[in-house]
Amino acid sequence: MLRLWMDGVGGPGWAGWRRGRSLAALLLTALCLAALAGCASLPANAGRTPSYAAKDTSNTLLARTLAPRLAQNPGKSIFYPLGAGPDALAARMALARAAQKTLDIQYYIFDIDNTGSVLMGDLIDAADRGVRVRILMDDIHTGKQDKTWAAVDSHPNIEVRIFNPFASRRARWFELAFDFGRLNRRMHNKQMTVDNLVTIVGGRNIGDAYFSAKPDMDFSDLDVMVAGPAVPAASAVFDEYWNSASAYPVATLVPEGKEAPAELRAFR
Repeated sequence: MLRLWMDGVGGPGWAGWRRGRSLAALLLTALCLAALAGCASLPANAGRTPSYAAKDTSNTLLARTLAPRLAQNPGKSIFYPLGAGPDALAARMALARAAQKTLDIQYYIFDIDNTGSVLMGDLIDAADRGVRVRILMDDIHTGKQDKTWAAVDSHPNIEVRIFNPFASRRARWFELAFDFGRLNRRMHNKQMTVDNLVTIVGGRNIGDAYFSAKPDMDFSDLDVMVAGPAVPAASAVFDEYWNSASAYPVATLVPEGKEAPAELRAFR
């Protein structure tokens, strides 16, 4: 009997038992994560300070540069298409370096890859010059970026807010399944507005695949750089999202990130 039992160990019956145990463990883990996601709740969001686009930027470099061209066509805006990825990145970098008052950044995706890090370095440099930088990110693609965004937010001239965030930062997909109605409300807006004078809007998010910098992937998106009366309208849209109850300061979601400002050096 003992020999027969030993022969069975590792046989079909034993293997089936091990597979069943593994499946049970997987299901138990999934149920635990789902329970954690379902019980998680967002922190209070009452401490936000409303802020709005700058109104008087007439004494800036951009204002002086644009004034002659806009004077030729009163009441009209200037539109310049950005079809090529490298041009779209270069335009954003140039505007960030020209900013003197404000930089408003609103994106569905902001990847911290090669191009994203380069642009982030310019945003931090602008903040070092005294420019007020507001960054509004949708939360759907910020997985594993919490500490990075919290570190960026630690700069005294930069504020980062997350739109419609997941309460559970580690079990977000389970939370999505249990609160689909709220979490399916995503922010696909994409704009970068400088001094309330020039904005870039269009289909591009921030990342290598959007700027022709990824060998195996290239999105054929189109941006438009705009100057003139249309820009305050874009700023008004940004302000509406920024000041909405669905926009949470990243510091309320990742309070421990305040201890990691040294990560800012990675963008220099």
